[in-house]
Amino acid sequence: MNGESVSQVWTDLLQLSGFAVVYLEQDAAHQRYFITVVPEHAIGVCPQCHRACDTIKQRRTRARILDLPIGSHAVELTVRVGHFECQHCGHCFTPPIPFLAEGSHATERLLGRAAELIRPSDVANAACFFGIPEKTLEGWYYAFIERGCPSGFWHL
Repeated sequence: MNGESVSQVWTDLLQLSGFAVVYLEQDAAHQRYFITVVPEHAIGVCPQCHRACDTIKQRRTRARILDLPIGSHAVELTVRVGHFECQHCGHCFTPPIPFLAEGSHATERLLGRAAELIRPSDVANAACFFGIPEKTLEGWYYAFIERGCPSGFWHL
């Protein structure tokens, strides 16, 4: 397989809508994947004037974002996004990254899965399962609940 098709396989596997895998490193000793993703399209919508922008002023990187494990391997994402300058109103902005959980270094889907595990058990067991410090997961979990769970998350 060539590099391009490997990236497409990993992009399809991760299912991060609008983002593509550009780099993959496997740490077999620690059972961990390090994956870098970038937006598939270099465009943003200005939050001030609501127009499309394609002028990237610089690149921003969010690193060490925990995602759901793949098999027995933990997954750490690095997300590279553009910091845009709107050619219409001059406002500079970085578009939100939809799959990142606000106020944490984790994806929303990881926190959703952790919440599913915490509900019948406790934070300590979920933290152990994901290899996250207990106090860290506890903070992320309560912030996740306060933000409001995705619709249909709790089935009572």
